[in-house]
Amino acid sequence: MIATAAAAHSPSRTLEVLAATRNFAGVPQAALAALVGAARWREVAAGETLFRVGDPACPCVYIHYSGVLRLQRPEGETREVPVGDFVALANYLDGQPHLSTALAQTRVRVLEVPAEALRRLEQEQPALFDAINRVIAHKLRERAPGAGTVSGALAQPVSRVMKSPLAGCGPDMDLATAYRTLRERHVGSLVVTAADGRLIGLLSFAGLAGALIEAGARPHESIMRAACERPYTIPPDTPLWRAEAMQRATGAKYLIVAEEGRPLGMVSQSDILRALAREPTALALRIPEAESLDDLAAIRRAIVEAANEAREAHHLPSAAVRQLSETHLEIQRRAVELVLAGMETPPPCPFAFLVMGSGGRKEMMLDPDQDNGLILDDPREGEDGTDRQAWFGAFAERLNEALHRVGYVLCPGDIMARNPLYRKTLGRWQAQIDHILDHPTPKAARWCNVVLDFQTLYGEDRLTTALRRHLLAGLGERPRLLRLMTEDDAEGRPAIGLFNQLITTVKDDQGARIDLKRNGLRILADAARILALGNGIAATATRDRLTALVRIGKLSEEFSASAREAHETLLDLLLSHQIDLARNGRPLDKRVDPAALGEQDRARLRVAMRAVKRLQDYLRHEYEVDLF
Repeated sequence: MIATAAAAHSPSRTLEVLAATRNFAGVPQAALAALVGAARWREVAAGETLFRVGDPACPCVYIHYSGVLRLQRPEGETREVPVGDFVALANYLDGQPHLSTALAQTRVRVLEVPAEALRRLEQEQPALFDAINRVIAHKLRERAPGAGTVSGALAQPVSRVMKSPLAGCGPDMDLATAYRTLRERHVGSLVVTAADGRLIGLLSFAGLAGALIEAGARPHESIMRAACERPYTIPPDTPLWRAEAMQRATGAKYLIVAEEGRPLGMVSQSDILRALAREPTALALRIPEAESLDDLAAIRRAIVEAANEAREAHHLPSAAVRQLSETHLEIQRRAVELVLAGMETPPPCPFAFLVMGSGGRKEMMLDPDQDNGLILDDPREGEDGTDRQAWFGAFAERLNEALHRVGYVLCPGDIMARNPLYRKTLGRWQAQIDHILDHPTPKAARWCNVVLDFQTLYGEDRLTTALRRHLLAGLGERPRLLRLMTEDDAEGRPAIGLFNQLITTVKDDQGARIDLKRNGLRILADAARILALGNGIAATATRDRLTALVRIGKLSEEFSASAREAHETLLDLLLSHQIDLARNGRPLDKRVDPAALGEQDRARLRVAMRAVKRLQDYLRHEYEVDLF
């Protein structure tokens, strides 16, 4: 039986307990005080439940304060709730009935925060907003499917890629000596071991700098006293995908491979990336050997197997989609080479062939259409450029038709190199951007939300770099376009209703479904693009942009992480959906029936859509765009 706690709790003691927990560590006392002030105390006797599976969501959120509280899922999984953790936060986010039972093992005390009060506090207290985003990101990771089927490079044990032997030192080394050792050995860290060889710490350049600059340590002080960090260790048989997941969860750049407490080697984020780079897909190996468009078309038809191979080889869905995109782009790049070889004369000037949209972000699914263009080098003084325009016009016509023949459908909006609007000299591209920045319109904003994600597919990257540099400099001086781009984004709605329930967004002969791209992924991509361009960030991939916004201090790590995890969830659901359609011989689309998803995937989708809405709301507030 749940009852209001009779005993009074010291406010200072309550704040002290919460401040020491993982969710509220670093949250200012004023924000914690506001949270506690909005809550009331509840008690649950030993053997009683706070809620049961299937109970309707209560319009409140609980914070575990004392006692032993366990969450039990219907399939039997049980976990103990740490003090300071939110309980029923997912229900606050999605409004669905409880998916687990909260059972008190001892007398339990919780803080009950009304949902409306928590929503108000999220707006008033940025630190609480970040704390909840941190939990959302954790829940999306927790609900992601297991990686038991991961194969390929990420399935190999860390012992195969670890650096060994390690640069190390004893605990008595002073800071000055440690600095010289790092410099002389050209390493970024030292493992600290005891006399018996057991690992006791890790020293990095970052930790050393923090001790000397922030903590005021003296050069003669020992590293153990001033700068040693707690190392994260993994056994040598740990698969790389699990090491990658641990790095994401902990933020650790280095993982120490250890056995019986003794360090054997080290795995960094760069080591994992190199392991992936060394293993091309079977399909990718065939692309350079293609001697005709028919050969390329046959490879393109096998893309579903490349997608499945990527999905199984990567723990992160975004990494799988990036690998799939690289395969698409290699096919298209080979098509460019074949068309160039068939031209009667060589190109009359340097050029860059651009991919735009999902290709520019390297977020292509199984069925991307063509979004491309050409940047031509500016003519020399006195050159009229007529001949080059004729040559590149013919080249673009052949190339767009060749890509269509290979399997990349023509862009419905004609955003392709064969259209003279997307085939210009660098100077004319720059002039067009200047005109748009000087005279922004809703139509131009919609155009920018596709075209401004561009990368070089073939040719002179210096032209692409020059165009991007011009764009970022212009936006820094004339940012009005970004507000119109935000208004264009605001026309899309996440598939989440007023009561945080999933809502279908399209109806067709397959029934009522959710468009994962239009009502999820596109909104995330738009928000990341606008915020990145507005802050001078050159990255084009959505995840890279969200990460870069943290580095410059525009977004908190917690907020960015919740958006990144939502992006991972939506990519995973969409890629799986398209692979299933392709294998069953059905037309590809981006629409899923939420009723056909399993309970776990529906829950993931609800939380992801809530995270999408939070980012879109932030963007609207940033550019003062109203909801209606």
